[in-house]
Amino acid sequence: MRLGEMGLDLWMCCFTSTSDTFRKQTEWKWQIFPYHKLKIATNYFHQARILDKKGSATVYYGKLKNGREIAVQSFKEDKCNILKQFIEETVILNFMPYKNLVTIYGYSTHQKEFLLVHEYLSNGTLATHIKGQPSDSRTTLTWPNRLDIAIDIASALNYLHYKGIVHRNVKSNNIFLDINFCAKLGNFHLSKKLVVEATDVTRDLIGTSGYIDPELVSKGLLSVKNDVYSFGVVLCELVSSMLAEYYVHNEEESLATFLMTKVENQALVELLDPNLGFQSDVKIDKMMTATAELAFWCLQCPQELRPNMEQVLESLNGIKQGRYELSPIKAFKIFHHAELEEATNHFDTFLGKGGFGSVYYGKLKDGREVGIKRFHEETNRTIKQFMKEIEIASHLRHQNLVLLYGCSSRHSDKHMLVYEYISNGTLSQHLHGSSGSTLSWPSRLNIAIETAKALVYLHDSGIIHRDIKGSNILLDENLTVKVADFGLSRFLPDYVTHVSTLPVGTRAYIDPDYFETGRVSDKSDVYSFGVILFELISSKPASLMQGTENVTLAQFAMHKILNKNLQGLVDQSLAICFNENVVEMITAVTELAFQCVQCPKELRPTMKQVLQTLQGISKGTWGFNQIT
Repeated sequence: MRLGEMGLDLWMCCFTSTSDTFRKQTEWKWQIFPYHKLKIATNYFHQARILDKKGSATVYYGKLKNGREIAVQSFKEDKCNILKQFIEETVILNFMPYKNLVTIYGYSTHQKEFLLVHEYLSNGTLATHIKGQPSDSRTTLTWPNRLDIAIDIASALNYLHYKGIVHRNVKSNNIFLDINFCAKLGNFHLSKKLVVEATDVTRDLIGTSGYIDPELVSKGLLSVKNDVYSFGVVLCELVSSMLAEYYVHNEEESLATFLMTKVENQALVELLDPNLGFQSDVKIDKMMTATAELAFWCLQCPQELRPNMEQVLESLNGIKQGRYELSPIKAFKIFHHAELEEATNHFDTFLGKGGFGSVYYGKLKDGREVGIKRFHEETNRTIKQFMKEIEIASHLRHQNLVLLYGCSSRHSDKHMLVYEYISNGTLSQHLHGSSGSTLSWPSRLNIAIETAKALVYLHDSGIIHRDIKGSNILLDENLTVKVADFGLSRFLPDYVTHVSTLPVGTRAYIDPDYFETGRVSDKSDVYSFGVILFELISSKPASLMQGTENVTLAQFAMHKILNKNLQGLVDQSLAICFNENVVEMITAVTELAFQCVQCPKELRPTMKQVLQTLQGISKGTWGFNQIT
């Protein structure tokens, strides 16, 4: 069976340079259905067999002689782009058999008509099962059904994105349900192949109002994150039983904006469909709330703030299994710019400045004191930094780490992070401030132990801090440690020993191995912690002047230790509490610090070993000779 002359002519005029490739892919891989058989299967394309009409395409129900039920998509416009889309769809789907993607069986041509033959899914589209507007009380899908549908489509999109394909038209009308309500994603003729995780700039604004990514409209940014946004809208539909198109047709704010507003105002209950049982079932309430929060993150602008589909799928599976904390996506309170402006007296409470932003003191209406980090400039680099800090800090819950309360609203002119405020300054201020050191030896040892606990927790969580220094160790009114500033932190997968990256941090604290090779590991934090121990012992800053030369405290301390001049290292203001026990503890901590700054890094202990040693020294059960 050959293509008709008209079909072949169109094919050749549209795809002169690639026609052979397309012809081979379709003729060799796809079944070519005789047109008259499709006419019989669809009762001569009878109107009663129409399943859907979408622009230039009409979809018919059909049944072949062998009993197979099919859906026949008919393109009737005599335009090259329709044929191009038709061929692209068959080529893309030909290499993507997947359980949650609609299967394409083959194609047919007749004069100016082009037909694509799909599998038929008897339960129609997701849109037909969602009531569509607030006044409609009908619902035919239970919450467990809806969550399974979300997981099915997330799985399909994750698979497509892994293959480097953006669907570009994710919506409830393109989600099909079989007899068991298993979901499959269809209609790929608008899909586009990209380099995985790449972003292109395009003027081709493909999509459906209510589902289309605002960043595609405003900036032409085409990436897999467009699909993540559209999927976020579908999640809104699933939890609310309201179709996005209802808002578009009625010229109201979009469903996405409606959800964002409810999350930011902590009024999610006004979005959730009460017919789904969340008011009487605590478990359903938690699942629906977590799903709505996940939708919120999928709808974030800019695109970099959104999770990828692998993270979305992981979160949905977690919700189904009863893990309602979104991991790796963590929902925070979203603060309006006006709220943070009021809390800081119009940002007139400056605390300090770092590489990416300035920190301001604030007091929220609920009485909480906060430190607000406002990023310097709205560039791609600062946006990525903002996103990364949220991604890392959102995982962290430890008594010796500063707690992240939330972030600024997406409508804010500035990206801001809202941390708990720690009132007693930094370790550097206490050790090197103009008023001199006031920390006793027991306080210093406890600070070392609590900082080590924080680092053990980070390393167990697969995170390298990369910027451990005195100014990032905060102290509260009880001198309890709170390690801060995760802007330079990195995830270290548990199957690797190091990550290659440009050296960052403060030079006097940076591991020499890392600085020279660019390979950072958890042992890099151990080195920095060793410098902290030397600071606690000596009250000297990490960088020193010796004559006309600038040397690091680590170099200075190692020289003193190797020359058996411990007295030249230890802060003599601690002498008031010197006794045999204290001298032994300081000596043991000095030896531990010496081991922490060893090169190569393999000679250093782990942070768990460091913590155990410090705890042993504190209890008097671990003497100098026992540290190996």
